[in-house]
Amino acid sequence: MKPDSSEWRSSQAYDFISNVTPDALAWEFLRRNPAYQREFADMQQINAMLNPLPRMNCGRIGGFDFPANPDRPATKQPVYWTPEVDPGVILLINTPPLLADDADIFATLPPAASKRDELGEHLRTLSTANSCQIALLYGTDPAQPLAAIVPLDAKASERLSSLDRFIRSSKGGRVPDKRLTSSQRTRLGHMLRALDGRIEGASHFDIAHALFGPRFIVAEEWQDSPFRYTTLRLIRDGYKMIEGGYRKLLRFRRRDA
Repeated sequence: MKPDSSEWRSSQAYDFISNVTPDALAWEFLRRNPAYQREFADMQQINAMLNPLPRMNCGRIGGFDFPANPDRPATKQPVYWTPEVDPGVILLINTPPLLADDADIFATLPPAASKRDELGEHLRTLSTANSCQIALLYGTDPAQPLAAIVPLDAKASERLSSLDRFIRSSKGGRVPDKRLTSSQRTRLGHMLRALDGRIEGASHFDIAHALFGPRFIVAEEWQDSPFRYTTLRLIRDGYKMIEGGYRKLLRFRRRDA
């Protein structure tokens, strides 16, 4: 089980990168990890009679507990990250009675898919632009007023930024996720295309030709071309992302946290 990499020559096949949230992009790299693909396949085989699949021990490889199919992007299935890894996860409990009022942000949220574990109920809103993961901590009644929990850890400022986005997006309209800039998204798209090209057996030259076009990629100048080194770096950094670097996509740039 692995992603379909056959359309790596088409830039349109990667247009989704400009719109999805950083956690969805992190999943794009993780689902290309051969170790994760093997673990998911082994788990499907072992638990063929269980539906749904149980929690997945992906602490070393992934960053979440529920198995997600590497065949499918995050736009086609909910992917649930652990709050420890992703500061974008919103942690909710019931509001203490003395602080409760009639406001109910939760009721304004779009439809969501959900999973349960010992932490509580995990929900992933189905909106692509404002996709958000929420954890209703164990015992929380979503029909009652809710309050957010922000652990005072190293990610506290990032969690506050995510909470602000969550509150503003609940009022309608698209609220950009500031964890990635447009230029970073462009480079990540090039990384994914370069990786998929290598998976399909393409040479470095062919990958550069597809990414940058025949105007800049000429066979006679290839060995000394700056685009050759750019392509090599894209592939090198792409493999680093697959091996765990994708977790950095879940974090905020320091000035935005």
